Amino acid sequence: MGCATGDFLSVAKQFYEVEGLELSDWSGKMAAERGLRVHKKTLSEMNQADTYDVVTLWGVIEHFEYPKVEIKNVFRILKPAGLVCLWTGDVSSLLAGLLGKKWWYYQGQHIQMFSRRSLCALFERNGFRRVYLGNYPYVMTMKSLQNSLSRYPSVYHSLRFILNNRLVSGRKFTVKLPGEMFALFMKQ
Repeated sequence: MGCATGDFLSVAKQFYEVEGLELSDWSGKMAAERGLRVHKKTLSEMNQADTYDVVTLWGVIEHFEYPKVEIKNVFRILKPAGLVCLWTGDVSSLLAGLLGKKWWYYQGQHIQMFSRRSLCALFERNGFRRVYLGNYPYVMTMKSLQNSLSRYPSVYHSLRFILNNRLVSGRKFTVKLPGEMFALFMKQ
């Protein structure tokens, strides 16, 4: 769902038969140009039932106007024992509390906020069992970290010696922030 320009689908197609949903004309066109099958429709417009092994919601659920309705649609299109994989913010996290209104999930087009508890309740009340709930692993470069932290000048300036160090500039590393949830739920 919300496959954007198809980055994840491009990798997943090495292992699965893939298709995506994307409502943005620009993003959907970019994904299609990459040879990916992309539908410009909502979950409720998907006629398939018991069709998919896996549904991913990478940064999507926080955009749903009616999450319960959408999760029921996900349930409908998943095969028995199918998986939902998702990433979203944790509004009850320490990071969200520390950043307050500057927390990135409060910015932009996010209309729903979830805590670990509310996310699990949403899925468990709609026919899913939690398989995993942890922190989302970002793989970053120092340049991408600099870009992200530049939105928070006081943090950026206090870390600039490390951030601008040439010895680590090209390295990749994994960060698991406490405000980023990664969850797997299985259709029961």
